[in-house]
Amino acid sequence: MKKICALLIVLLFASGCSQNNVFALKVGQCFDRSVIGEEVSNIDLVDCDERHLNEIYAVAELPDGDFPLVFIAEDSAELCYNAFEPFVGEAYEYSIYEVGFLHPTKETWDKVDDREVVCYLYDMTGQMKTGTAANSGL
Repeated sequence: MKKICALLIVLLFASGCSQNNVFALKVGQCFDRSVIGEEVSNIDLVDCDERHLNEIYAVAELPDGDFPLVFIAEDSAELCYNAFEPFVGEAYEYSIYEVGFLHPTKETWDKVDDREVVCYLYDMTGQMKTGTAANSGL
């Protein structure tokens, strides 16, 4: 059985929103560089019909309250896990995809009321892909 990679990727506050600002990302958008272990505020998007590494498959909200310092990664992973099968059409454990996510920092949580988790998937072998994973059953 696979386990979701607990990627500690965080969002930085960025003034203004552009099409690729992390606060404006949407399901079905793709990007072609690894963001594992990075703090990011902008992502260069590519058309999903072009070669890409990652596809955003869910954007979910963490509940209001104090910043969950100890559990931010676990809470984010759970949101992404629950959204995986409805998007891909296959249980995460049997899929060819691995999961990553972007989650708020304490700073964005406190300053801009950021509760958003951006879930993305990528081929577990690290291969670039074209097209979408939506309803692929892979």
